[in-house]
Amino acid sequence: MTTPKQWLASHLGYSAWANQCLLEACSSLTLEELNRDLRASHSGILRTLRHIYYTERVWLKRLHANSLPPLIEIGDQRLFCDLPPEPDLHGLRAAWPAVCQGLQQYVEALPEADLSAELRGIDCSIPTWKLLLHTVNHSTLHRGQVISMLRQLGKQPPNTDVFSFHLVAS
Repeated sequence: MTTPKQWLASHLGYSAWANQCLLEACSSLTLEELNRDLRASHSGILRTLRHIYYTERVWLKRLHANSLPPLIEIGDQRLFCDLPPEPDLHGLRAAWPAVCQGLQQYVEALPEADLSAELRGIDCSIPTWKLLLHTVNHSTLHRGQVISMLRQLGKQPPNTDVFSFHLVAS
């Protein structure tokens, strides 16, 4: 029987794998294609990839700090993105694996009972397991948008389905 901790670790492993599949698929795009405003999500592929990366990074930081910012700040990406120059695709490919590994290590080190512990802020709180699940779900949503943008560019997107992950991870 799978424990909740193992279940979350599996979902984080899936998310890291899917991120890498998508980064690899985008490595053949031109700079213009990466930056083209495709009127989706965060306008284009590179900006959307940065958004996923920044969000995973900030949630990892908040988990380690064991605190949430005020609710009004939670979704304000201006507060947690990099100053210009922001990472290009190569920079994301270099930095993102450490964030994914950090999330995985956080879950592995967390006692099972602490998954239900509340991560608190001034005006909100959420159980740790729900925040971790949100992180995976948020990334999945935006990866799907990048896949759609790849199709708009006439490219063949990678298969990032969780079923496929379980087939290759087995």
